[in-house]
Amino acid sequence: MAQIPLTMPKMSMTMEEGTITEWQVAVGDRIAKGDVVAVVMTDKVDMEVESPAAGLVEELLHGEGDVVPVGGHIALIASEEEDLLGDLFDGGGEGSGTSAAPARPEQGAGDAADSLAPPPAAAPSGSPGADGIMPPAVPLARKLAKDHGLDLRGITPTGPHGTVRVKDVKEAIAAAEAAGQVPSGGASPAARSSAAPSAASSTSEQSSPSAPAPTAPVVEADADELLGTARERRTRQLTAQAMASTSLIPQFTAYRTMDLSTAARARTGVLKGISWTTLLLRAYALLLRGNEQLNGSWAGEGVKRNPTVDVVLAVDTPGGLLVPVLREPDLKSVRALDAEVRRIGASAKSGTVDPSLFGPATGTVSNLGGMGVDRFNALITPPQATVLSIGAVGFAPVVEADGTVTGRMSCEIGLSIDHRVADGADAARALQEIQDLLDDPLRLAL
Repeated sequence: MAQIPLTMPKMSMTMEEGTITEWQVAVGDRIAKGDVVAVVMTDKVDMEVESPAAGLVEELLHGEGDVVPVGGHIALIASEEEDLLGDLFDGGGEGSGTSAAPARPEQGAGDAADSLAPPPAAAPSGSPGADGIMPPAVPLARKLAKDHGLDLRGITPTGPHGTVRVKDVKEAIAAAEAAGQVPSGGASPAARSSAAPSAASSTSEQSSPSAPAPTAPVVEADADELLGTARERRTRQLTAQAMASTSLIPQFTAYRTMDLSTAARARTGVLKGISWTTLLLRAYALLLRGNEQLNGSWAGEGVKRNPTVDVVLAVDTPGGLLVPVLREPDLKSVRALDAEVRRIGASAKSGTVDPSLFGPATGTVSNLGGMGVDRFNALITPPQATVLSIGAVGFAPVVEADGTVTGRMSCEIGLSIDHRVADGADAARALQEIQDLLDDPLRLAL
């Protein structure tokens, strides 16, 4: 019977890791090919992971709440489908299977310590690591080896297709400790001493006038002190990671009250049934299409041109903020775009949005108007150069040129801009262009 590893699948083009939110099976369960074995959260969306083969669940390598990199092993299945994976886990050199590749960044992170640490007893000549090639290993095994300063190439693998398992590393640790090579529960002396210069360099860099400003202090907390479920905490972590870098962008926001009178009349005719969110999103996309600067990204020495217009629609959900992307929204008909906006909004709130909708974008639309907010400052998500905020739509008193007071349909929008990419006058012209589009509904309707 073959032992087949179940790996963390890549469910979207930007996915680098996933969080196991729920196991649907237990050790000893018999499963069929295609059975759902786990629920994984990636890009804040829950997705089901299916078994690639029929067999017996032999081992669950991670618990609920664990974060696993793409390609990392999450379970082992005992199956009679001997050749299902072929040479997928052979060695890891050129021409090897793709599932071993995602493990390499993690292995590379410990290269310095690995090269300095004394290796444990040599592996047999027939082992995958004997030829100097880094063997595949389950994530926990890699972590244990790195923490104890051990080189995976010197550990005898017992897993399928030459995969280093956790028990292999533990045996190597025990052997090294018995030989006095590795301190119990810690990295080798060489590995620890190699970390000292890095710490000193870090202190020196922080005190240098040219070093970036220090980040906000991180508050440590025990697991029982953290609010929310594991999934909710993971959503907050993803949001924090995405927004932490926004403080490095020199940005400002220009506001303008938009006259929606003409567009409101069109919504009783040619634009009947089209939401305000769709109309303003389309106007924003048309603005980006005609302005390569605002649709671009800061690239250090200038503004990089983006060939497409892809707009994030920030959606509030019970599980946190979701950021699906609408591809080329200005090239769709307004009714097709409106249907897509409504469909994405509904699926995001139910937690069933297609993960392929997450990825790079060139701009963002955030609408809090439906929650009664008149005006707010939306933060830019790098590498985007702009973000549009939409306030509440409604009638507001306006003093006409003759001094009379009337009610006018309007809303306040804000346009935040990366000041490295554009200037205040560019923001003013952009807001005027959006107003011009709202005054000419046929341009939005086409």
